[in-house]
Amino acid sequence: MYPVWLQIALDLIGALIRLAGMVLFGLAVGWVVLEFLRKAEQAWQLQIALFLGFVGLGIGMAIFLTPAALGGFGIGLGVAIFLWGLPKKEKTEEEKK
Repeated sequence: MYPVWLQIALDLIGALIRLAGMVLFGLAVGWVVLEFLRKAEQAWQLQIALFLGFVGLGIGMAIFLTPAALGGFGIGLGVAIFLWGLPKKEKTEEEKK
């Protein structure tokens, strides 16, 4: 068998890779949902489908993922909302100078 330290190191590396992957997946899902919500301002059916799909994804992830992976997804989703979801502030004339 493998030495104990090697098994612990491989488990740690695997957990960090899973966390990083879920952060990136959260960023991607957040960007896609926000992009489609902006483009579907007239089509309320698409907005409802996006909302229900996103809620279903969250429920499925809460049931089947480990807490660390779900936390990574939440971090990525939160960053996506702060980056692309919040409205941009217009600079006034005084701030431009």
